[in-house]
Amino acid sequence: MSFSSSLLAVHTLRDLCRVVEAMGYTSGWEEVPLEAWAGTAVDRLGVVRTARLSTENEFPWFGLEAPATEEAARTVGRILAHRGEIAAVVALEPEARQVTFAVAFGDVPARTLILDDPTLAQDPLQRLVGTGTTTRLGTAANLARVLTIEDLGSRFFRAIKSAHSALADEVIRSVPDETGRRLALLQLTRVLFLYFIQSKGWLDGRTAFLGQEVDRCLRSKRSVQTTLLQPLFFGVLNQPAGTRTRSVRRFGTVPFLNGGLFEPHVLERRHAFRISNAVWRDVFDELFERFRFTAREANDGDRIAPDMLGRVFEGLMESKVRKTTGTYYTPTTLVNQLLSACAAAFVAHHKHVDLPTAHAWVDQRRPDLRPLWEKVTVLDPAVGSGAFLLGALHLLEELRFGKAPSASARREVVRRHLFGVDRDPMAVHLTELRLWLAIAAAETDDPSHVEPLPNLDGLVRQGDSLWDPLRLFGSIEVPATAISSAIARHRLQVFDARAAEKERSVNQLRAAETAAMRDCLATLEDRLRASLAECRLAATDRDLFGNRRGPDRTLRRRIATVRSQIRTVRRYRRQLDDQGMVPWFQFESHYADVFEQRGGFDLVVGNPPWVRAEELAPRVREHLRARYRWWRSGSSRGFNHQPDLAQAFMERGVELTAPDGVLGLLLPAKLLTAGYAAVARAQVGRATSIHVLADLTTDARASFDATTYPLALVTVKARPAIDHRVHTGLPPTSQANLRQRHLAGSGPWLLAGDSAHAALRRLDGIDTIGSHLTCHLGVKTGANRVFLAPGLDLSDRWYRVALRGRDVHAWRVSEGIPMLWPCVDETGDPVPDPPEPLRRHFEAHRRLLKRRADYRSGPLWQLFRTRAATSAWRVVWPDVARQLEAVALVGAGHDRLVPLNSCYVATVGNGTAALALTAWLNSTWLRALARTKADAAQGGYARFNARVVGGLPGPPCILQDAGLVELSKAGHAGRQVQDAIDIHVAGQLGLTSAECGALRQLT
Repeated sequence: MSFSSSLLAVHTLRDLCRVVEAMGYTSGWEEVPLEAWAGTAVDRLGVVRTARLSTENEFPWFGLEAPATEEAARTVGRILAHRGEIAAVVALEPEARQVTFAVAFGDVPARTLILDDPTLAQDPLQRLVGTGTTTRLGTAANLARVLTIEDLGSRFFRAIKSAHSALADEVIRSVPDETGRRLALLQLTRVLFLYFIQSKGWLDGRTAFLGQEVDRCLRSKRSVQTTLLQPLFFGVLNQPAGTRTRSVRRFGTVPFLNGGLFEPHVLERRHAFRISNAVWRDVFDELFERFRFTAREANDGDRIAPDMLGRVFEGLMESKVRKTTGTYYTPTTLVNQLLSACAAAFVAHHKHVDLPTAHAWVDQRRPDLRPLWEKVTVLDPAVGSGAFLLGALHLLEELRFGKAPSASARREVVRRHLFGVDRDPMAVHLTELRLWLAIAAAETDDPSHVEPLPNLDGLVRQGDSLWDPLRLFGSIEVPATAISSAIARHRLQVFDARAAEKERSVNQLRAAETAAMRDCLATLEDRLRASLAECRLAATDRDLFGNRRGPDRTLRRRIATVRSQIRTVRRYRRQLDDQGMVPWFQFESHYADVFEQRGGFDLVVGNPPWVRAEELAPRVREHLRARYRWWRSGSSRGFNHQPDLAQAFMERGVELTAPDGVLGLLLPAKLLTAGYAAVARAQVGRATSIHVLADLTTDARASFDATTYPLALVTVKARPAIDHRVHTGLPPTSQANLRQRHLAGSGPWLLAGDSAHAALRRLDGIDTIGSHLTCHLGVKTGANRVFLAPGLDLSDRWYRVALRGRDVHAWRVSEGIPMLWPCVDETGDPVPDPPEPLRRHFEAHRRLLKRRADYRSGPLWQLFRTRAATSAWRVVWPDVARQLEAVALVGAGHDRLVPLNSCYVATVGNGTAALALTAWLNSTWLRALARTKADAAQGGYARFNARVVGGLPGPPCILQDAGLVELSKAGHAGRQVQDAIDIHVAGQLGLTSAECGALRQLT
């Protein structure tokens, strides 16, 4: 697990052990009273919990939970240093998502990190990973040195976030909250753009132009907003020099940059707002004048460069918004790797060479391939902050024009090749900003020779790529060639339009798009009417006796459906006529020329939103179910079994890709194994030629600013050859080891070689464990802090020992944690009348207990799913682990152990069967098979849920296998039995030595 990923996973003090591991040390866990290692002088800090996070023979890392993390970490560090103890201190505040690192060395340097800060992966602490020294003194010195460095990106992010909050607070006084935040971001990004071009000398040749002009306004008490920024935006930068008024000519030689960024936004026309000089002064002092900027894309280390903006812009989104929209910044390295793989797949398919060869050609930017790129179209259906379009711009300019960038080459690539869509208008705005900056970076430094920036209105569009109401009625015909050609022509006119020309060009483009939609609707209505006529004709057919059949129930239902669809299409046509523009985004009308000429886009690339089903509005889920077959096939059960939104983007991406085009997406790795993705896997495996299928779960390049498990998919929209092979790494530079025919079914996609697949096929016909046993989740409290380790003085009758997933290992269990057990022993049902102290304890938490998701009625102290967890003969394994590990809970004392819902339980008829099943599950071969079916979890772990274990081979006869029973007894006794179990189970499964070798690689 990477350093940033380990930090993002921190929610409790114990989670800091993962951070210690990520830094390269051996973690441990020992709760120690604070006074034992820091004295009583820190009582005032409100420390909640303290522990040692590293083992005895490692550099000491101490963790503490406290409300004021920096003060607590520094105070404890000073106490330790005064005692002559060298150690690191990590203080956590879980609610604020804040952690402070300090070292008891020198003057006890410290730095506080915000755990949701999108710049975590850039933090200087990352430099210490894997660089441990042999001495405590050396380790402390290195840590102290790094803690004194404040990362440029982190400082800039904090400053820009603070500035955005200040501007938003001011604007929100006059306009609604969300609108205010968007308007504030608009002002902020415009000024940010000015600082980048100021570094090129475009603002009257002065590199301090903005600071000087702001100071002039403040000294004369004139409004920064109305006398500097608005005239500069709307009177200079979007006006040719010859049309500027006398009042703005005082700004000197400033290039005409066209409209787009520097024209009044629709929100500015709709809402009046004011930003005071005091706020603008602080924003300029604390943000813009505090940093140095460069328009060069390769940062020299001490300046803010344009390539930092993607991560910063993503971070400006509220964490709740990011969660519900699935919007997270994609690391630049990963963007470039995926784009190169897509380009290589395109070359491989069209030039009939293998993928490594094609990849080498792409890396070499071979001139003889330039004709291949002249008409390529690239679409990102969810652009976010524009990372993939910006990466495609840099890649295509080099593939078409060579490695020396020029402004004209970049303009040509943007004009001819790049398309993007996003629901969020601010995402569209930020993408446009980054593309404009890329063009500006390649322009001359002489402001008198700067070409106006292009208009991107027709290329990057606000819209929902998944919202597709017309497709609910069947396929959509592409509009007539004349209409499609008009759209292409007007889009180019908009791109090059200047000043007053733009409005006319935009209106012409919108009119052509409306005509295209009208043509689509007319064609669709004609088809529906023809379908209705066929239904009526079928109703007039005669039977064998010459009698008219009449409409049966199925036909009547079909007629009603078609009539409803015709009414809906008519309503859309009226809406189109009333509004005079397309009422929603529709690819076949807005990009009609692309579909008419090529049948779709040549490259569809991106990192679509990953959103769990429960985060989606009911209306959205209903539309997805009706519109997308791959989504519908997996959404019949509860939320835990419903597909991620990315699965709908996967299906939509295939539709939008042109024949022989390439689809390249970053998707959740759980699509490799999830049951709800079965249809999606089958369709992609059979109908497209997969070139790359790379699980990036443990790849350092994929350190997203969220806990994610990414999968890279690169596939060509063409049926695969019989011997087509798939690369399981990114970049695809080595020999492919996987035949695609292994991926043609609906089962899990196993990224392993042919021999492993052959072994798995041999096991397919064996009865599964789930065919004769049921796997259950352990007990659910719904309120662990009420039931676990409560510290009540009660008899043992009211306590049990709770086993968490971390307490369950192969053949043994850890100590566990005390748990209240207000239940009838035989059934697990709640007791009717607990002792008074116990009743008072639960009454004190009445509100929390009644809010539990599983609570309906009855005693407050009831627990859930108790029957299986309290059975006499149980086999238990952790839900999340590095490998499947089982233990049999049989024998004396085990009746007091209660596995919680971070464990799974299989109940059997007797102790012998429990022992046999445990040995079976602990074999290397069952562990390997389980790993192929399990969903990825953080840090190399996997989820071994009921679906996974129930699907493993396990005929009923194994429960009476005397050999397994004896081996299990030995394992529970602590003896080494792994090799013996593996030999025994291999014999039961009929595995050859070669097949065993192939399966062993999967572990």
